Amino acid sequence: MARKKKATHLTLVSNEILLEDEASGIEGLETQDLMIPRIAILQSGSPQLKKRDAQYVQDSEAGSIFNTVLRSAVDGERGITVVPLKYRRAYIEWKPRSSGGGFIRDHGSDGTILESCEQNKENFRHITADGNEIVTTAEYFIFIVDENGRHDPAVLSMAGSQLKKSRRWNSMLNQLRLPHPKNNGSYFTPAMFYSAFQLKTVPEENDQGTWFGWDIERLYGENGGILENLSNGEEIYMAARSFKERATQGNVQIAPETAVTEEPF
Repeated sequence: MARKKKATHLTLVSNEILLEDEASGIEGLETQDLMIPRIAILQSGSPQLKKRDAQYVQDSEAGSIFNTVLRSAVDGERGITVVPLKYRRAYIEWKPRSSGGGFIRDHGSDGTILESCEQNKENFRHITADGNEIVTTAEYFIFIVDENGRHDPAVLSMAGSQLKKSRRWNSMLNQLRLPHPKNNGSYFTPAMFYSAFQLKTVPEENDQGTWFGWDIERLYGENGGILENLSNGEEIYMAARSFKERATQGNVQIAPETAVTEEPF
């Protein structure tokens, strides 16, 4: 005689209980317990584009904007909305691609490391005694803001040809002036995180090859900011203010620097 199968029932937890347990178990997590992702542009030679590579990312293509922690890619033509939080210039040491490539060391913002390097007369690259390269890098802490106003931190680095884009971005931030709320007729420069920007990728080329670079445009008009134009702009502003202080104190963990591009610097 065939044995009857035991009936199974799927019981759904009520929404009330789900809300009651909101963030349960992760309430002890602090910023230093989380890994801040890096954002980079995928190029034609990036391993994330190769289906048989362990680093392959589905639905990615050259020009996609890559998140190193989530291992996800966003269409570069659509782009991402970001609020910049903090800037620093860094000197990053890399093993040359001819030797396998790879990150060696972040020398911080002290440019004296360049004094011990030999500068290649043809491409002006700074080479250490070990044969590695020191790359001047513009680094930004940012919030990535989605269409619902959710904001997540990330780090964006620019080097090589993209340093020109960084200088333009810095000038846009530095030259913004708003009417002073207390001194009539005078102006002040708001915090970096007052503004939001749309970052897209565009094709570029020189005599060494082709690649994708950044296209950066301010959102909400010349003097518009997140406070006036985002429904949760004040929340984002205060979160940015707090995160910037933690980043300044070094109380954040950043994903390791990784080379995902093949840009001809």
